[in-house]
Amino acid sequence: MTSPSPFFVSSTGGTAGPLPSDAAFSAGVLETMRAQGGIIPLLAGHMARLARSAAPAPSTLETIHAQAIAIAQQTAGWSQGARVRLRYGVVQDKTIWDFAVVPLELKSPWARGVALTLCSTRVTEEASVSPFATGAAAGELAEPRNGTAQDSLRGCKLLQRDIYRRAEEELGALSADVDNGLFQEGMLQDSAGHVIEGLRSNLLVWRNGHWITPSLRKCGVRGVMLEWLAGRVKIREDDLLIADIEQAEELAVCNAVRGVVPVVQLSLEVGAPSGTARVLKNGPATRSVQAMIADALW
Repeated sequence: MTSPSPFFVSSTGGTAGPLPSDAAFSAGVLETMRAQGGIIPLLAGHMARLARSAAPAPSTLETIHAQAIAIAQQTAGWSQGARVRLRYGVVQDKTIWDFAVVPLELKSPWARGVALTLCSTRVTEEASVSPFATGAAAGELAEPRNGTAQDSLRGCKLLQRDIYRRAEEELGALSADVDNGLFQEGMLQDSAGHVIEGLRSNLLVWRNGHWITPSLRKCGVRGVMLEWLAGRVKIREDDLLIADIEQAEELAVCNAVRGVVPVVQLSLEVGAPSGTARVLKNGPATRSVQAMIADALW
């Protein structure tokens, strides 16, 4: 069977010509979506986050929304679905948006679970603060007050992901040491030692019959899948330390492309080999949420 061909759509040139690199954007936000069966199940959540992250003009948001629907329909026959990457931002003083669409793998690299490893790189508040002014015209950059971005929107997914790339480089040195078949995900703390998020995911901790997720009030990306889950499952948001992760009965990560994935190998010592990692199982609480996603989304 021939694999579907990736494609892209851009506000600057339709489907012709290469897309600019992420580095070409002086400011920008990112939405990574999953298309399945002719729809993008979490599209409303992605459009809501884009609206608050970048405040595009209503007509622009409508155009982006319509294009996302068209992409979903175009990939309806892709058996495994598609990963749809939407960028919105400023390139050479011009506001643009584009979509890059690739087929999902026949077998997901996340299928057997995640090996979660603590990174020494710390996430900062600025890593998830919108570069666009609240309520401003599309493309207008925020003017930070007193040299900070404290009055801008938080919880956004930015194109400028230097912190996440540095943490990814830490994992690269350990990749050969991870059990075959496990996707390697990094876990980030803030400067105060609070656990915040994964490199590509939000964290879910199951303890004493309840789901808990790290507080994102100061930093971290507020994921669309996490928001969807929180509307259907009771999830408490709280300040979490490494000790709280150690005491987890079940541990999972979630994002809008992969859904909820169990953590089956946990290393809380920076740079430690996999032989020292704690082994976890995909427990009933995680399986229940996975089943709900499969029934409701894909």
